[in-house]
Amino acid sequence: MSNDFATSDERQRLNAEFGSKPRWFMRGLAVGMLFMASLNALSYFVRSEHWGSLVGKIRPHGESIGFPFEIWESGNMYGGMFADYPMIGLNILVAIVVSLPIAILTTIKSDWLNKLMFDSFQSEMSEGADDSESQPIQFSIQSLMIATTVAAVFAMIASRFAARKETLIFIYALGPLSLVLIAMLPRRLSWQQRVAILTPCAFALIAVAMAVGQALNIDFDKVLMGIFLCWTPQSAIAAIVLTIVVFAQLSRSRKRSAASPPAAT
Repeated sequence: MSNDFATSDERQRLNAEFGSKPRWFMRGLAVGMLFMASLNALSYFVRSEHWGSLVGKIRPHGESIGFPFEIWESGNMYGGMFADYPMIGLNILVAIVVSLPIAILTTIKSDWLNKLMFDSFQSEMSEGADDSESQPIQFSIQSLMIATTVAAVFAMIASRFAARKETLIFIYALGPLSLVLIAMLPRRLSWQQRVAILTPCAFALIAVAMAVGQALNIDFDKVLMGIFLCWTPQSAIAAIVLTIVVFAQLSRSRKRSAASPPAAT
């Protein structure tokens, strides 16, 4: 038997650390649902006759969203329910059906995925041991207060000096890219540390968008809608592509390690 899955004890240990088959099934299902949520967000830009309400140009009609079935249209009150809930249910069912093949594939490949995750974590641990300056980023109450204060300051500055439609358009279109660049600029950080940087920056950018929207007299829900519509597809595509790239690199690295002859003792 190969060294990859030499014993059942090793498989059980990897399952305990990185995920059993049901957990990988749920992860695959989540990837498919995220992909379908992105298509729903993108459907707004295809179905709608105009997008001006996202930057304050309110029109009573001409906006709609939903994939594959329309779930909301501007001006339609849906009997006081705001949205077409039966169509929402159908869209969720379609999303589950589309996500099932991905979930089944990740379940079948769970042992292989666990081994890749194990190799990745081993590599990170060895690099961290070699780098004495690498320390985990930890958030305390004080740091949370500092992050909140920074977000408030940015929001105040934006509302006073950057209350323009162009600012909102920039946040909608380039917000996720800006956040990823901020998180990726520091060197020798693990992905957990980069997430720790990304989270407060994302909240700060959303606070800036809210402040700009309030200064421009744009409804709160319209700004949130713009962030959802523009950020969801970008974030989903980036997450899926990065995940595929990382797993592909890990797989190639494992193949090279397996093909290389063992070092002479």
